[in-house]
Amino acid sequence: MIGKHVKGKSFRELLDYLFGKEGARYIGGNMEGTNPRELATEFGLSRKLNPKVSRAVYHASLSLPHHENLDDDTWHEIAQKYLQAMGFEMNQYIVVRHVDREHDHAHIAASRIQLDGTTVSDSWDKRRSEVIIRKLEKEYNLQSVPASWEKDKHSPSTGERRQLARTGEESVRVKLQRSLDEATQDHPIMPELIGKLQQQGINVRVGYTRTGKVKGISYQVDSVAFSGTHLGKAYTFAGLQKHRGVSYLPQRDDQLIQKLIEDNAGNAIPDISTKRDDEPSQTLIEQNTENATPTVKPINLSPAPEPANWEPIRLKLNQQYNLPNSLLTKLYQQGWLYGSHTGQAVFVERTLDDVPTQTKQLELTGDFTAIPLNSELSKNGSFWVATDTTVKRAVLLSNPIEVLSVIALESTIDKQKRKPTLYWSVGESQELPLDFLRSLDTVIIAFQDHEQNQDLVSGILAELPQAQRVSPGQAGGWNKMLIDSKPQSDHSRITQLQGWEL
Repeated sequence: MIGKHVKGKSFRELLDYLFGKEGARYIGGNMEGTNPRELATEFGLSRKLNPKVSRAVYHASLSLPHHENLDDDTWHEIAQKYLQAMGFEMNQYIVVRHVDREHDHAHIAASRIQLDGTTVSDSWDKRRSEVIIRKLEKEYNLQSVPASWEKDKHSPSTGERRQLARTGEESVRVKLQRSLDEATQDHPIMPELIGKLQQQGINVRVGYTRTGKVKGISYQVDSVAFSGTHLGKAYTFAGLQKHRGVSYLPQRDDQLIQKLIEDNAGNAIPDISTKRDDEPSQTLIEQNTENATPTVKPINLSPAPEPANWEPIRLKLNQQYNLPNSLLTKLYQQGWLYGSHTGQAVFVERTLDDVPTQTKQLELTGDFTAIPLNSELSKNGSFWVATDTTVKRAVLLSNPIEVLSVIALESTIDKQKRKPTLYWSVGESQELPLDFLRSLDTVIIAFQDHEQNQDLVSGILAELPQAQRVSPGQAGGWNKMLIDSKPQSDHSRITQLQGWEL
């Protein structure tokens, strides 16, 4: 089954197209209208719930190979499962079947705005769609069609196919492609991927420009080396992120990538030419010693990530602080939380425009140690999490654990009452984004009742007169309330003000 989806602005134009095809028929949905005019008016009701969303129209088409066919009820059932897996849980939708082509196919028209006013996330939606379709193919015994990222790798050449037929052995290039496919199934961060490949005997080389930006990646196995572009678009440095879900953040990953490559230098890849990942039409660039590493940068003072330590750290944070695994995994994938080589949790502080500034290392005592990212002075930032790109409310807390605890507590609140929220960790010397906070109607100060916080709270209230204070008390703070999982009066005060979904 082949799936395609786009986001648009006009419900009426889409509906006119869907119903205007010869033989088109409505086969299911959750709306009252029966024609484009009535349905467009009805879709307009959800648009009014969140008028800031410019592309509220979601259009998906699901197509079968020419020899397969389904009845209307099965098509509607598949469409419902597809939408639910894509995050459309409380959304208007209809399903229209077309017979204008040789292959059986159905169209889904849906509103991206849910009935509580929130918007369905489009993060990694192309890849999520492919994964969902593969599952539906198995469930309904349909022919599997290669995923889009599988099309973005070079097929075996005639010589490679002859080699396989003659010897039963796959070519080195096909082996490399398969190894990369398997190593990226769990969406690792870039240093994790390189470490996995090295453990399999695959040597990796990452080339940098003189300004310190990645320009290409190469792989070597059995004394044969290929650039990423020679394997296919999905295996270039940028393609690994776009098509294989590999996470890469320069501030977080570059130092460890270089260390992994230096430690494995005994198996060095011979110089080969590769295309610049982000400029495929440029002339071939040489991966020589001069350009193999970036130019000198300020000394990095922050602890380097150690991917092998992440799982035990995640388990400890979950068990000791009762923080949800799904939340911890999300932060790790975003590069906002990782494990150091000494086995400690490290939280990355950032400015509101997502520029990393320093890290906070969680000590065994439960206290946090602030560590600048490098020896250069940088802007003040904080550990923060926002539940949407459009923030309507801010909650100020004392440290990263308190931030995650309140997120976990508030996730239990009725979804219809939620608002997009910024959770901001505030230190004693922390510079708050005052201009941004002044633009919000609701700012909640949620520190514990410690004397050391009184002056800080007074200063914030003086700068933000609209701010309100709520408190979990003294011992343990919001995290203790999360662990106890018992209703408390102070908790009820904040639930009346909250409203979000991460």
